[in-house]
Amino acid sequence: MQDVTFVILGATGDLTKRKVIPAIYQLLKEKRIRKLSIIGAARRDLDIKSILTEARSFIKRVNNSIWSKIEKASYYHPLDFYNSEDYEKLKSLIDNLEKKHRLPGNRLFYLATLPEHFDTITDNLAKTKLAKESSGQWSRLVYEKPFGSDLSSARKINHGIGRVFRENQVYRIDHYLGKELVGNISMLRFTNRILEPLWNSLHIDSIQVILKEKLGLEERGNFYDKYGALKDVVQNHMLQILALTAMEAPKKLNGEFIRNEKSKVLKVTEVEDVLLGQFEGYRTEKGVDENSNTETFAALKLKINNRRWQNVPIYLKTGKALKEKETCIYIKFKKATCLLEVCPVESNNLTIRVQPNEGFSLELFAKIPGEAGKVEKIKMDFSHQCVTKHKSPEAYQVLLNEVIKGDQSLFVRNDEIESAWTIIDKVEAKKLKVHIYEKGSDGPKELENFEKKHGMRWIT
Repeated sequence: MQDVTFVILGATGDLTKRKVIPAIYQLLKEKRIRKLSIIGAARRDLDIKSILTEARSFIKRVNNSIWSKIEKASYYHPLDFYNSEDYEKLKSLIDNLEKKHRLPGNRLFYLATLPEHFDTITDNLAKTKLAKESSGQWSRLVYEKPFGSDLSSARKINHGIGRVFRENQVYRIDHYLGKELVGNISMLRFTNRILEPLWNSLHIDSIQVILKEKLGLEERGNFYDKYGALKDVVQNHMLQILALTAMEAPKKLNGEFIRNEKSKVLKVTEVEDVLLGQFEGYRTEKGVDENSNTETFAALKLKINNRRWQNVPIYLKTGKALKEKETCIYIKFKKATCLLEVCPVESNNLTIRVQPNEGFSLELFAKIPGEAGKVEKIKMDFSHQCVTKHKSPEAYQVLLNEVIKGDQSLFVRNDEIESAWTIIDKVEAKKLKVHIYEKGSDGPKELENFEKKHGMRWIT
């Protein structure tokens, strides 16, 4: 249990109400935090009560005693990100509140803002010494995604942060890394003898990473139209999942060693083919340019240029307004040598389900009872819901807890960010055609040609 001062910059946004404050509430409820203070800061002149009222609606079965502690410890401070005097006033407020609530000075600064504000906020936090560490006290900075909009902007932000803060103070959030099954990838692979020796090009035929959404833009047109599927989903979520899946065994399962191995994977990852799509009616969505060519769907074939993954194709697929919502990792193994008269047409597969129905399944072959020499596919399935009464914690709860603990395993390092943007920038430079697809479908019809071209089939 720690005592923490939370400073949320951009506190009037949806992220603060939907994710950050509910996550802090859960940490307090589960006694991960002992004492706290929450200072929300943004340009608008608001009352903290209005922010808390909205945030409460995103918490199920609120414990009034816990919520009362949140209310008594929460404050709001109007702040112009570009006015240094406002930061001096914020510093004075924080100092006073830490004395009032008897807090030791451990400060967590959450930048829940657009990336164009990161440089200015970072500089002002440094100049006013708001985030300066001293003996027995820590200050940590959490940067919400997207981290830049291309390689150039990401490098600029990283350079600005690196000038004034140490890398071990910096936590670049990708909320997918806080999901239970994503965190379980390393455990599943490195702690099971039946998997680790097979995790290479000698035994694996191909890998698919799939992230599908049923929802459309959900009033995020202004933001989404600037980014699209490649920048909003592939650059961070999917490449991070791929890096975790494909990395070499780290010396230890902790922050720096894990991030070293992920970085090595991203540096040698190359895009071989891309198919882009846009759902029908996208250009009429609120906040979207009527002539927009922004993609809402992307299918990619990648290769990893190292010995472990030589000649193993990697496929990524993501899209909005599709038939179903699902995030999974699909490992297709090569066929075993078969000595039977009737051999299986398919091979063994491992599917890691991130959402929904968190869990994983391994498909094997066994003899059909009463049928000599014939086999059938059987699925050995593990579901989190079936074996534990405990619901997986929300990703932001997991991530904030890791920040407080000072563990960077689930956060993205500066070189990882830049390697991922390098991959996406090369795709963007090709100015590819964007194909229209129907809402509620599996994506563009051209996806069939993509499958035929590469001799593959999407698992879902």
